[in-house]
Amino acid sequence: MKKIELIKKYSSLWTKLSHLNDIIQNELNISKSGLFLIDEIEDSKINLIEKKIRRLQKSEPIEYITNKSLFYSLEFYVDKRVLIPRNDTEVLVKKTIKEINKYNDILLIDVGTWSSCIPISIAKNTNLENVIVIDISRKALNVSKKNIIKHNLESKIKQLNSNLLEKLLNKKIKNKNLIITANLPYIKNDDFENMSKETIAFEPSIALFWWEKTGFELYENLINQILSLKNDNNFENIILFIEIWFDQYDYTKNYFKKHNLKHEYFKDNFWINRCIKIVF
Repeated sequence: MKKIELIKKYSSLWTKLSHLNDIIQNELNISKSGLFLIDEIEDSKINLIEKKIRRLQKSEPIEYITNKSLFYSLEFYVDKRVLIPRNDTEVLVKKTIKEINKYNDILLIDVGTWSSCIPISIAKNTNLENVIVIDISRKALNVSKKNIIKHNLESKIKQLNSNLLEKLLNKKIKNKNLIITANLPYIKNDDFENMSKETIAFEPSIALFWWEKTGFELYENLINQILSLKNDNNFENIILFIEIWFDQYDYTKNYFKKHNLKHEYFKDNFWINRCIKIVF
């Protein structure tokens, strides 16, 4: 066995052991050090732990098993109704926070909110008072609501069940500055080659796959809606932050040039052009 294969084999084993600890800690509601202080565990708890271990053995993501996911140093509730937050998306949050700090009288809209990890992370790190989170999936909005309540943001964040910005069109928005975040489905249909088996098997496909040609079509629809909002309101600034797939740089570059949209790319942890700031 080659050294790299040996490392991968036992690295995977170590990860599973770590996840096993996560399951036990989560079910017993104790810290890691508390594990060593327990002599006995109730039979009912053992049954629940064993059920979750069987899910782990089937390669189900630990975040769904424990219903917990860390993002931007915050804990979020997640289940199979929503995507598991990725660390790479923290770039989008960081850049949005920096932009928000430049202005006053801001409305933040998060489109395709899923667990609402993006707008909640932004709201917890800024003085924002007005946030709208949008999703076409009512199931996802139920998860979003759990997290809004969990982070005590009911007074600042309002939910809207809508296909992108559809229900906001032809409505007057009083805020001077509009900032929109969106992490929409951007993977071409049936593009399984670049997806992990766990993602394909367990995460909602509606949040991953959407279009056949480029994967950017949904963003193009969103951009058209933003242009309509711009025509119907008197915003001083409209700024959109989005996340794209690793192979969409060339297509998006040409698209923005064609439509004369000012834009800037930001790299993720792997130095891939992942986040884009678009100014309208």
